Amino acid sequence: MKKFVSLCYNISKGLRIMARTYKLIIVDNEYLVRKGIEKTVDWASLGIEVVAECDNGKQALEAVKKYAPDLIISDVRMPVMDGLELAERLAEADFDGAIIFYSGYNDFEYVRKALEYGVSGYLLKPEGNEQLTKKVLDTLAALEERRKKRNALESLASGAENIKEMYFSRLEDGVDDVNLRGQLSVLNIEFPSSGIVVCGRSLRVNDGAFGEFYGKFAEALENFGSIGRMGGGKFILVTALTDVEALRECAGRLLDECYAGTVYAAVGISEPFGIGLTMCEAAARARRAATPVLEVGGVYSGVERPSGGREKPKALVEAALALIYEHYAEKVTVKWAAEKLFVSESHLMHEFKVETGKTFNDCLKYYRIAKAKELLKQGTMRVNEIASAVGFSDGRYFGQVFREQVGVTPSEYAESVHEEE
Repeated sequence: MKKFVSLCYNISKGLRIMARTYKLIIVDNEYLVRKGIEKTVDWASLGIEVVAECDNGKQALEAVKKYAPDLIISDVRMPVMDGLELAERLAEADFDGAIIFYSGYNDFEYVRKALEYGVSGYLLKPEGNEQLTKKVLDTLAALEERRKKRNALESLASGAENIKEMYFSRLEDGVDDVNLRGQLSVLNIEFPSSGIVVCGRSLRVNDGAFGEFYGKFAEALENFGSIGRMGGGKFILVTALTDVEALRECAGRLLDECYAGTVYAAVGISEPFGIGLTMCEAAARARRAATPVLEVGGVYSGVERPSGGREKPKALVEAALALIYEHYAEKVTVKWAAEKLFVSESHLMHEFKVETGKTFNDCLKYYRIAKAKELLKQGTMRVNEIASAVGFSDGRYFGQVFREQVGVTPSEYAESVHEEE
């Protein structure tokens, strides 16, 4: 009767979990023991296939790489590599299966070590086939449950990323989607009630330095309740930190570090939100700040300037920019612009640097390249014609400046744009 009950247990348990074939590796340095485990249990009726037999742990590691088993039944004491070292190596490799020790040594230290390395069971030889079968089925049932939980967590994490992606996309468009934010809250992803929004975008195609910058910037802020996303050559990040100057300094330092020269990324920092300014409004300001008119790299503030002290210098620089916009295709110099504005060349250069963070000539080149990109997208002019049309008398120099700013040659840029279309 006892055997009948045990048999019923085995069959019913097997039917519940064996919706697939499980792969088994048997490890023992004694040939007869290995064959005994293989032949005395009807593994096929349990949905289990013996895919390998090994006489030590080293062979077993190779077999694991080859067959990716679900279960390993192993002796403990073996030459070359014993069962404990095998279990330790598999634990270090995040083995996605289970191990049962089947040993003749009833030693507490072995059992303790086995548990430490995540071994699922420890049976003493010569336990009967019923005990071994029961332990195998229990172990596979537990393995199946563990895998289901892991898959559920991975699915949940994937869903969270998709929802986060959608929320930030809406936030960049100036919409605080409370429904999506509520779903994120259920997934324990919370936004700070006060803080700062930082937006950034690359000014070049295939800009590896931009990705490096975002990784380091996000890492620097991870202890300040920060959450963000990056994709398509831009990023948006919300942080609980409210020190604008600290963020500006951090962003500027990391930009210099990652680009090691001319910076081809624009980073916009909002003023703190929470009182008098919503997160959505802060995001809009950060996004605008990260979109400088001349596409000049650097860190820009989304804080609206108060009227007062610098109105005249600001007006002077705006007038200089207007000259660039209108005459970029001509022979434009700082001296020419200063004469047009009735100021000294040195004064214009100083005020331009203070207001924009860049030199007059840098801004002129950026604007010319921006116009060149527009013409390349149209696809109606040759590269040398475009160079001349935007104010470059030397086609080779135009190509050099274009590559420095965009990351590819004018021809490569045109090809990439037309492929996307």
